[in-house]
Amino acid sequence: MISRRRFLVGSLAAGLTPLVLPGRSPGQGRPDAAHSPRIELPVLADDPAAVPFQVSVDHPMDPDHFIRSLEVTLDTDPVPRKGKFRFTPANGRAWVAFQFRSGIGGVVTVAGECSRHGRFVGTREVRVTEGGCATTPDRTVRERIGNPQIRLPRSFRPGEVVEVRTRLDHASYTGLALKGGKFVRELPEFYVTQMLVYVDDQQVSEFEMTSGVSANPLIRFPLKVGGGGTLRVVFVNSEGRRWEATQPLRPRGD
Repeated sequence: MISRRRFLVGSLAAGLTPLVLPGRSPGQGRPDAAHSPRIELPVLADDPAAVPFQVSVDHPMDPDHFIRSLEVTLDTDPVPRKGKFRFTPANGRAWVAFQFRSGIGGVVTVAGECSRHGRFVGTREVRVTEGGCATTPDRTVRERIGNPQIRLPRSFRPGEVVEVRTRLDHASYTGLALKGGKFVRELPEFYVTQMLVYVDDQQVSEFEMTSGVSANPLIRFPLKVGGGGTLRVVFVNSEGRRWEATQPLRPRGD
């Protein structure tokens, strides 16, 4: 279990990327700026088990015209699908940041969906040290999972789009081992499969995860603050266990 201080420091560290590389369209979907993912990745990832990643799309988030989802894949990896983040206009903006595992690196693809214009795609290459998808189980891990946390800015106004940071202490096992230069399955996967975000009883967003997401997932995403309420984040793992954390939304007046 991590302390609040370590959580806050780790959050700040995870928000840093060595180099920002603007996304590009590979000729599929709509090439205009409103449908071009901006992908942030290091040129060379120091830790292949925790590659920092962020994607954003500068697009309206109106009730009748918004980004529905952004899905992240790396086809050359033994666990190619990393996650899919689903948005609603209540997010206020379309972006997400997290860390993923990579076995050999390659071209990261972000497939987005616009409620009005359909699918669009962007790509960016990342290089890593081999072996990030091979994980060795810790037999005591089930005694140390849980402790969901939420961090919000200290102050914000009604209508402001703020950054939410969430974390859960939880291992992420692909069940794969690197043998003879190849990844082979030795054990079942064990990981966080889903994160659900609510304000009061309204679902704001959802993040579908795989074992390709790093252990102890730290996820950052936007939220458009209304007049108040309670922010609730629910995590679900591959065994069906659930954890949730809540945080009151208390915007300050003018």
